Amino acid sequence: MQINYDSEAVCAFVAQCDELMNTKLIMSNQKIRMLLKCMAYYDDLREVVDDCKYNFDYDEEYSRAIVNLGTATVFRLPNSMRKKVALVVCLLLDFDEPRRNFVQFLQDFFNSEDRNEAYGSFCKNIIAPFKEAVLFLMSDEGKNSNTEEKDSKKREVNVAISEQTDYYIRTAIEATNSSKLDEAERKDIIFMLDNLKTILDLRDAQLIKAYWLGLKNTLQYNKLFNKNAQGLEEVLKAYLVL
Repeated sequence: MQINYDSEAVCAFVAQCDELMNTKLIMSNQKIRMLLKCMAYYDDLREVVDDCKYNFDYDEEYSRAIVNLGTATVFRLPNSMRKKVALVVCLLLDFDEPRRNFVQFLQDFFNSEDRNEAYGSFCKNIIAPFKEAVLFLMSDEGKNSNTEEKDSKKREVNVAISEQTDYYIRTAIEATNSSKLDEAERKDIIFMLDNLKTILDLRDAQLIKAYWLGLKNTLQYNKLFNKNAQGLEEVLKAYLVL
């Protein structure tokens, strides 16, 4: 794995991870915030995070990470490098907000009489693999595998969405045709509905979301956002596009 350690982003990321892993629990909140700021500051790091969070379901992956061993319940990161990065970033954001209590998280999954020891286990099992995953995805090898995996997911999502949205789009067009809107308005809305199929075929989640927000607002404004349109929205949400 070839990593460019001359890169300012790589050096800053490694330094922040190491500081987080080498600090004490009492200073961890500050170090978590510094790591998040680092990842938000550098374009290369932001790109890795954005790619990893593409079509990522945080709640589902968080639940999957909780493993009951009988004598203890542990938190295990997924094998996928992309999911690993997305899950840890979301987790750290939860701790920083705080939407999730960090100390309680340590007690639940890295329980120890010594809180600093529990924190050490957290760093070993969560931060260290996270650091390795980010560095891998920033390497040439990681960038190639990341592109292939993302493209594969796009194809899978595209097929499923196309199959399940055809009915809703067709029904929405019929409803628009039979509405009391004037002809020009009907044509504009039908044009937008027709082109939604094209947008879905592009397999770009951000573009789909932006287009849908415009279409939804248009339907709502013209009092055409009915159960059928809600069904279409639910399909997009089900496939993690919205």
